[in-house]
Amino acid sequence: MHAPLYSSITLFAELIISAVIYFTLYSGYKNNKFPTIPAAAALIYELIFNITYMAGRVPSHVKVAKIEKPSIVILAIVHGVLSLIMFIALIVFFIVAWKNYKKGVNYFREHKTQTMIFIFFWTFSIVTGVLFYLVEYVF
Repeated sequence: MHAPLYSSITLFAELIISAVIYFTLYSGYKNNKFPTIPAAAALIYELIFNITYMAGRVPSHVKVAKIEKPSIVILAIVHGVLSLIMFIALIVFFIVAWKNYKKGVNYFREHKTQTMIFIFFWTFSIVTGVLFYLVEYVF
């Protein structure tokens, strides 16, 4: 099965958005500056395009879940649920960080463990998405 063009574009865009998110975390931690415009752009993209895309894909995946291998269904569920949780975490995390950086507090450095946990789960969410794409359309 060939990957839908929209899925391929979304995957590529999500990798770019993730780079922006990693840049935001790095810049905040290392330079004590919260890059508001890139962070806001990432949040807006996630809200408008990624969540809409994932919600739109649910019906087609529900139909094929009956014929897919259980491992693929589990991967889809893990990715979908984790992505939604991480989207909410991203909004909260970035808003709280932005407010703290405005007060001169290096939020990512002050909350190093929280930042590392966020990075771990964000990365895990992205990896499961790439893996799901590869399993669904490439292999």
